[in-house]
Amino acid sequence: MKSLNIARIFHKRHSPRCNEFSYNGFYIKFSLEQIDKLNSRLFSVDKFNLFSFYSKDHGARDGSDLKQWALEQLKSAGIKNFKGSIILQTFPRVLGYVFNPVSFWYFEEKGELKYVLCEVNNTFGESHVYVLKDDPKRNIITLPKQFHVSPFYDREGEYRFDFRKKDKVFINYYIDNELALNTYIVGDAIEFNDSNILKLFFRFPLYTMMVVALIHYQALRLFIKKIRYFRKPKKYKFSLTS
Repeated sequence: MKSLNIARIFHKRHSPRCNEFSYNGFYIKFSLEQIDKLNSRLFSVDKFNLFSFYSKDHGARDGSDLKQWALEQLKSAGIKNFKGSIILQTFPRVLGYVFNPVSFWYFEEKGELKYVLCEVNNTFGESHVYVLKDDPKRNIITLPKQFHVSPFYDREGEYRFDFRKKDKVFINYYIDNELALNTYIVGDAIEFNDSNILKLFFRFPLYTMMVVALIHYQALRLFIKKIRYFRKPKKYKFSLTS
């Protein structure tokens, strides 16, 4: 499978001061087993194009096999015999540039969602993986926060991941059982073809650059509101699993 997806992205910070924003965008979603079928006149795998996908933007960050990397993440969480398909939801490169705050790796068997990897990146060039294995299709999965994302929150509290609604992902952040931040991304699939790629490019020009610009704009708003700034702590060397 492969699709382009028109997205709505929402963030609302509840404490210590409210700050809310949402914006439209897009992402791609495709099966790793069919990655070569992404290639077209306007979309390329591992080479420059209007839109592109580079293996080195994910996983081990060295261009190595992504499916093998994803299976190794499952294995580290105690899952050794997965035989289904792996579907990646992420932002593509636009004119060679991308920043992915979070990418989702869906592990499906016979059309049923079994596990999810949340591959999180921050603006300091670091990444972290959360492995969700406790039936994400039916359960809200809670994991302690172990990765520094925003300098306006300390590395404490917990995330509650919710994948129970099709094509909608909720990630809510709690500190001492109080909701501090709620976020979601919802997408509507459209056909993956050059015509739609071109329409998306003109509808959201330089979109992936805009993502970084919006992150820094919101950081400036928080700074003006005098939200406490936390220095980046030393990164943990392990991934977390549910």
